[in-house]
Amino acid sequence: MKHLKNLKKYIPAEPALGRTVSYLCDEDGRDWYESQKDFSNDTIKVVYDADGIILSVASDVSMLWPINLSVVEVSVQNAPKGLSDSGEWVFNGSAIVPRVYSTEEIQSQTGQKKARLIDEAYAAMKPLELAVKQDMATDEEKARLDAWERYSVLLSRINPEMKVEDINWPEVPETI
Repeated sequence: MKHLKNLKKYIPAEPALGRTVSYLCDEDGRDWYESQKDFSNDTIKVVYDADGIILSVASDVSMLWPINLSVVEVSVQNAPKGLSDSGEWVFNGSAIVPRVYSTEEIQSQTGQKKARLIDEAYAAMKPLELAVKQDMATDEEKARLDAWERYSVLLSRINPEMKVEDINWPEVPETI
């Protein structure tokens, strides 16, 4: 299986594809374009960063542009089910495994989720608040506004620094 590590830009002595093309070579001096023919057609190619995090997945190596990254091919049989470029997978030097997030990464993800849910709650509340302010709200709209306000208060109390298993995400109010 082909493996090119740490591909960087370089200028070849005799640029086979012309001077307007950007060229890459790996840490062993192998040219990216010349190496593409050595990849098998029936494998999965993954691009990963210095931490092993998979950033791109393709069956056609020519679809990749791994500047400042590495590329490895794996057999379809050895590629885990659900493999994607979502950042949830890591190449550990010999295999693709699920990513184990650091405490800081988990806290950041929790904070982002909290912010996204609060934004969604505020968006749902805004027209209901206007209906109440204009004395045009139905009883059902007032009840929905109350549910969304309670939901947003519960969200605001979530501490992203808590352990994930200790966070009790409130249930999203029913929308009618």
